[in-house]
Amino acid sequence: MMFVAVGILGALLLLSSLLFDDVIDGVVPDLDFVSGPVIGSFLAAFGLFGWFATSGIGMPTVGAVALAVIGGVVLGAFTYKLTAALVNQPTDGTPTTESLVGQTGRVVTPVRADGLGEVLLPLGGASTKYTATADTDLATGSSVVVIAVESPTKVRVQSEAEFWA
Repeated sequence: MMFVAVGILGALLLLSSLLFDDVIDGVVPDLDFVSGPVIGSFLAAFGLFGWFATSGIGMPTVGAVALAVIGGVVLGAFTYKLTAALVNQPTDGTPTTESLVGQTGRVVTPVRADGLGEVLLPLGGASTKYTATADTDLATGSSVVVIAVESPTKVRVQSEAEFWA
């Protein structure tokens, strides 16, 4: 019964660490390999392996504890490696308005020559509306290319046909 209680405690600790962003990290020593998910997975595996050893195959308590420790260490090490790989995973750079230069978009509010209009452009996987200026009139629905960023919310565009000509 003790193994079941430890296993349930470990599973709850693992679940709470994953859901509530490592609440235990403020309590445990500042060691790289000790974290809420690692401790939770160790305890859950300890309980599961210990329960299986005593109830499933009838192993004596000393042997069950040894098997439980081995199982806990293996799963704890696996959890450490997995969380370290996820934490150190490279990510794309933060999209900025400067990355809009060269992007193709479409006019949603007509752009008048040396006036203002609006264009829809992709930024970070989402369509975003920007104020636009151009040297020529551009009608709604026109395909455009960003040739300059004038401010964080304003771009200079050119019709796609004109840009590639």
